[in-house]
Amino acid sequence: MVTSPIHLSAQYGLGFAGHEAVLDQRTGLDVSSGKQICFDGEAELSFELSFMPNRTDYFGYVVRIIANDKTNIDLLYDRLDNVEKHFKIVLGDKFSNIAFNIDSSKLFKEWVRIAIKLDAKSGLLTVTCGDNVYTGKLAIGTQSCLKVLFGYNDYKTFKTTDVPAMKIRNVQIRKGKRLAHHWPLDEEEGKEIADVVGRMTASAINPQWIKRSHYEWGLLADVKISGRASTAFDPRAESVFIVGRDSLMRIHVPTGERTVFKYQSGPLLLINGSQSFFDTLTNRLLNICIDQQTVSVFDFQSLRWSENFTYPGEGTSYLHFNKFQSPIDSGLYFIGGYGHFLFKNDIHRYGPNGQWDLLTTGGDPLTPRYLAAVGATPDGAYILGGYGSVSGQQMLNPKHIYDLVFFDVKNKTLAKIYEFDAGEEGFAWANSLIIDEKSNQFYGLVFPKNRYHSNLQLVAGSLTKPGLTELAAPIPYFFYDIQSFSDLFYCPGSKRFGAATLLYSEQEETTAVKMYALSSPPLPYDAVGGPPGRTRKTWNLLYIGLGAVGLLGVWVLLRKWNLKNRRVPVGTQSATGYKEDRPRHPVVPEQQPDKRSIFLFGGDLQLFDSEGADMTRSFTPLIKELFLVILLHTLRRGRGISSEKLTEQFWFDKSAESARNNRSVNIAKINAILERLGSAKISKETGYWKFQADDDSYIDYKNYLAIVTNKDMLNKERIQELSAIVQRGGFLSETDYEWLDTFKGEVSIQVINTYMRFAEHVKITEDPEFMVELANNIFYFDPVHEEAMTIKCKALAYMGNHSLATQTFENFCNEYRHIYGEEFGKDYRTILS
Repeated sequence: MVTSPIHLSAQYGLGFAGHEAVLDQRTGLDVSSGKQICFDGEAELSFELSFMPNRTDYFGYVVRIIANDKTNIDLLYDRLDNVEKHFKIVLGDKFSNIAFNIDSSKLFKEWVRIAIKLDAKSGLLTVTCGDNVYTGKLAIGTQSCLKVLFGYNDYKTFKTTDVPAMKIRNVQIRKGKRLAHHWPLDEEEGKEIADVVGRMTASAINPQWIKRSHYEWGLLADVKISGRASTAFDPRAESVFIVGRDSLMRIHVPTGERTVFKYQSGPLLLINGSQSFFDTLTNRLLNICIDQQTVSVFDFQSLRWSENFTYPGEGTSYLHFNKFQSPIDSGLYFIGGYGHFLFKNDIHRYGPNGQWDLLTTGGDPLTPRYLAAVGATPDGAYILGGYGSVSGQQMLNPKHIYDLVFFDVKNKTLAKIYEFDAGEEGFAWANSLIIDEKSNQFYGLVFPKNRYHSNLQLVAGSLTKPGLTELAAPIPYFFYDIQSFSDLFYCPGSKRFGAATLLYSEQEETTAVKMYALSSPPLPYDAVGGPPGRTRKTWNLLYIGLGAVGLLGVWVLLRKWNLKNRRVPVGTQSATGYKEDRPRHPVVPEQQPDKRSIFLFGGDLQLFDSEGADMTRSFTPLIKELFLVILLHTLRRGRGISSEKLTEQFWFDKSAESARNNRSVNIAKINAILERLGSAKISKETGYWKFQADDDSYIDYKNYLAIVTNKDMLNKERIQELSAIVQRGGFLSETDYEWLDTFKGEVSIQVINTYMRFAEHVKITEDPEFMVELANNIFYFDPVHEEAMTIKCKALAYMGNHSLATQTFENFCNEYRHIYGEEFGKDYRTILS
């Protein structure tokens, strides 16, 4: 059941990335940030703790207190199954007599206050957890200084990388009875945390701010699947299945972990309009084609589908149909759809014995439709909105539909509950509704269907009266009618929403699938004021459609403010990651001036003027994209981009004169901003718009191209320069334009090829440490790159680090199995030979 009340004040804290992340992306908090907290006689640390559900490993250090740089006092969580008390206090290198447990119903669902009191005068250590108090002996000086480190830390000889998947907030330190410091941890971005009582700023490493996760969708996956892919959701395992032609992928929503299953039964001949569904009553994954009245069942043991479809078929009459399963009769119900210029209001039932029925219903009539949303309840299902016509014919006045209808499974009746009072700007729905009957409300995703560059907006509504409340930031969505699909899921255990967008390419015969996740309860997102506003904003339908596109642009810009300082590996990092501690690379820093510079690596576009001031905020979403198009076509293609191409991309719906005026106005705005860079400007030469700047301006992508496109100039220094550029962060990884995908994909390929081209001409024995660094850099782009693994294993073995070499090989094999669903075909000796 979805948590319904939205308490802005309750949704805050710091989340910790633990074992699900690679070592250098785990979260740590140093409350004294380079300083120490000194006290005389008695001090107490207190904080609120909660664990994130559905993680595979919780072992690690909740907090490490270091007294006088000598004695560590650790609160450790032990995940062993054969012990009763999982929380333990460690003093130095020994367990103390203090050990306790927290009931899982509280640990995973509530905030639990823990206090650790150090009484140097009495020689006592007291731990309070809820109503329970535990005491032990403590031997430190009466005048002591402390370091307080939560989770991951890199402090002197007390380094730790084992981090539980936890959340903390309201960290306080008392000296005697006086509250000396308080860090609420209610930030939404950044790495520095204010002390609201004292003046000691805390610092975080790889912070995961909880409040942000309640209004900003996180990207879980961005993959391409063969064939006309479809998705299915298993709410008990909290996993989404992406069914493709040759294989299927399972994505665990709470962690993002992926598993690939390659079919042993040959290709599944996916038909246009088919959908997938996970039957929770029989624990089966299904693929459904209404036109052929065929349901194929996947066997996870044999990796085979029970049925195949007649391919390519004769088209479909049920595109974007809705579906649900009823516990009353274990039947699957399929509602509506579109095909052959006809909208449908059919309700089909597929029974547990394999029989198909076309139902006759009573009650209110159901307008033929598609692009509606359906949410199941124990008694039936709610059907909301869509696009269709009273006659069912596409040529006879089709329009948006705004009614909420309930389908009673037992009585086979339809009852209209209410109808929205819509404005001129219409919208459609993603396929599923999340129903919360306890709070009498629903959640769904809406989008304007008249735009290709569309977006999905999460909304909440009542089951009894019209009205919608907009929640969270929009999700980018490329809508191309029958080639696109979107859906919404809810994970009851981890309290997270999931969203999927699909776009099929007939040319490539692949489906681009993106998965997103959002913590529940979702918070309102105020696009004008930035992060969530103070009040909930209820919209008329007119304003939802009009506001969504504008919200998307602001959302992209706001993400940059948070991510610009975070180190983001370029390319896709696997869900499992490598377990060994990758060395921090002693690269030669590339010259990255603060003045007159443009950065494309680091997550999003950044520009600094001649005074060193960040001028990125001057760009609106439109002129930012326009600037990037011209800049990239200038630097990468050499000649720039034509006016015709710009019109086609930005002003295809305008007249020639209107497009020309829009282009001139927006380029003038760009040049007004670029004046602050010095001589940089956009100009038109020989029919093409180009970016021009003098040699004093720094552009990281320009320097990157100079390295990767000059094969004969590669040496160790150039490779280190390349590493310094790409390790700043992903190439526009937080910017999502369809045309940009080609540039992004090219970067990954070029970087790997450049590293490998250098490696081919260097003997491992000449510089084994550097070759390990080089292999690690490749792993950031491709975690199962066989040549990189071979280089690293040989280099480690040459240096005598045989255990690390073996571990590298084992981790590679695990990663390979995780991604491809099969064993790596070579053994360790073969790799070294």
